[in-house]
Amino acid sequence: MITAVQQHYIKEHAYVPEHIPNYVTAISQAEPFLFGDFLAYAKKDHLIFVGYPLKETFQEKQMRKALEDAIKRFKPQTLALTAPAIVPSLNNCGHPPADYYYRINLSALPISQKVRNMLNRACRELSVEKTRNFDEEHRNMVDEFLKTHPVDEATRFIFQRIDKYLSSSETAWIFDARNNRDELAAFDVVELWAKCYTICMFNFRLDALQVPGASDLLLFEVIQQTKREGKEYINLGLGINPGATFFKEKWGGQVFLSYDFCLCYPSGREIVDRLLPRL
Repeated sequence: MITAVQQHYIKEHAYVPEHIPNYVTAISQAEPFLFGDFLAYAKKDHLIFVGYPLKETFQEKQMRKALEDAIKRFKPQTLALTAPAIVPSLNNCGHPPADYYYRINLSALPISQKVRNMLNRACRELSVEKTRNFDEEHRNMVDEFLKTHPVDEATRFIFQRIDKYLSSSETAWIFDARNNRDELAAFDVVELWAKCYTICMFNFRLDALQVPGASDLLLFEVIQQTKREGKEYINLGLGINPGATFFKEKWGGQVFLSYDFCLCYPSGREIVDRLLPRL
């Protein structure tokens, strides 16, 4: 487990979703632990290791050492590793294409006239409300997304447990965009726990009620909330696809972290054997 002192340290330096214990534990039911400057989550024979150091600059050697310590302690049968780069000795484990995290620096945020026009357009049809009430409308929108978009099993697993995450975190909020008939057109889920970062967790839109600029209006409201919180950065999440990347970049989002993931199935001893020669 993590102590109160460690919890405070994590909050001071968190900058990616995997640094939010309430999020990861709600989704995975795993328990958080700190190994040096790295977070890990353990459950039975499974280990989730977060290769993003909380305060230090990323160095592969330090990550390998912390990962080895976690593996020796928990002896997992499966390992899920997220990191700026996968340890070369684990590259033969299955993993999807690499991606990048994007962020907005609020101290230098340009809002183009084109974006302002989209905001004005959306404001005529939509209003935004900050809430913690994840109800049937939200569930239906998530279900509709899963029916109409190809997603991997890990993503599906997470989306189906958003309600568990929201109910376990007092700092996770929903920003609803509703039309003049009070129908839910789109919503964002954002996490405000970290000291310096607002982290955008999820965004969903209902195609049947699509309003141009809905996502822009939601992000604008998230930006205003972030300013009220006195934070400097918003983690916009991964690039995911060209459309999502275009949206992030038009709002001034810039790449600030590379992202890679792998899932390994060998025994803990075999994983350690792979790592030890490189330490």
